[in-house]
Amino acid sequence: MQIERIKISNILGVENLEFSPLGFTTISGRNGTGKTSVLEAIKSAFKGGHDATLLRNGADKGEIVFVLDDGTNIRRRVDANASTTDVVREGKKVPRPQEALKSLTDMLSINPVDFLRAPKKDRVRVLLEAMPIPLDAGKLEAVAGVKIDAQPGLHALHVIEKVAKQVYDLRTGSNRAVKEKEATIGQLRQAIPPAPAGIDGDETVLTAKLNELNDARNAEMARISTKLEGIRADAQKEIDEIKAKAQADIDAVREKLAATERAAATQRERSTQRSNDEMQPVSVQLQMIRENRDLHARRAQTLDTIENLTTELEELREESAAHTQALADIEQYKSDLLANLPIPGVEVKDGEIYRNSVPLDRLNTAQQVDIAVEVAKLRAGDIGVICVDGIELLDSDAFEAFRERALDSGLQMFVSKVTDDEFAIDSEA
Repeated sequence: MQIERIKISNILGVENLEFSPLGFTTISGRNGTGKTSVLEAIKSAFKGGHDATLLRNGADKGEIVFVLDDGTNIRRRVDANASTTDVVREGKKVPRPQEALKSLTDMLSINPVDFLRAPKKDRVRVLLEAMPIPLDAGKLEAVAGVKIDAQPGLHALHVIEKVAKQVYDLRTGSNRAVKEKEATIGQLRQAIPPAPAGIDGDETVLTAKLNELNDARNAEMARISTKLEGIRADAQKEIDEIKAKAQADIDAVREKLAATERAAATQRERSTQRSNDEMQPVSVQLQMIRENRDLHARRAQTLDTIENLTTELEELREESAAHTQALADIEQYKSDLLANLPIPGVEVKDGEIYRNSVPLDRLNTAQQVDIAVEVAKLRAGDIGVICVDGIELLDSDAFEAFRERALDSGLQMFVSKVTDDEFAIDSEA
């Protein structure tokens, strides 16, 4: 549905103007010649409320009349006190005309040029408003493997981006834990005690043998001492008996005693050395067994720790792989949703519009214009009227791309353009 005829009387800077627009209408001329007045008049015809400033200076009343290609007439009258709108279809006035106008056009999409020049967040908002997407929260939860708490009114693409970020952070944590586990296991492997050397024997048996040898040594020492005491007693008795004898006999006895004591000392030393020689290898063997017992315990404990850490490492690797698969599944779910959208390849991520993975600002002019017009088309109602002010901000190539895309869109574009010429209206299909 399109406008076939437009009549404007005493609105803003327009006294009387009537023309028949086609698909792409350029309203050109110098500043102050009424270009913006024409656009504002067209837009005001679809708005509700009252705005007395629309009246041309000195005029008591003004009006805007549209004749649509299906015969519908839209007439908006404005005076100092009130504004009225009539919609006549098939010769009959339509009740609640303002509601009828809302169903015919969407005034939120009147300027694609403003869309291209808007901040990224505003462009994203307009795009998402133009492309509502139903979100299957249950399916997304199953795909992502995380609980989804979607806020009411949050667009599906924003929810998907939020969930993907959550899963990405989980995978990052898992990968960090994997690296830490791998480093710990590597350090433990470096610190594993060597396997003990092969020393045979039982600690209890060897301890008993060592005690037996020690007891034998003590018994030998006691025997030698007892025998020595007996010799001393006998010697003392003999000394007492021969005390009266000559000093020479006494000295001989004493010398005999000294010789005996020396012999006893020698025998004691030999017995001690023999006992020590027998005990030393047993003590060494016992010490090694005790050391090996501790080494075995430390080695077993380290190996158990490595085994437990390795199990945890495998679980973390599986968790990371699951997160990676979830991210791929989320991306596929998003791709499936986007595949059915009216603007192929368009998505929103990191607060920016992308097309085929390229940010909007890095697309060529034709692609940018294509998206802007498509968004306007999505927001347009049945009439599909789009008003564009400030088109001169586009360079010649961008303007030509915009013009060609607008003509192909099926929309009815009204474009104002500042030139050095007189006021003019040119329309082409």
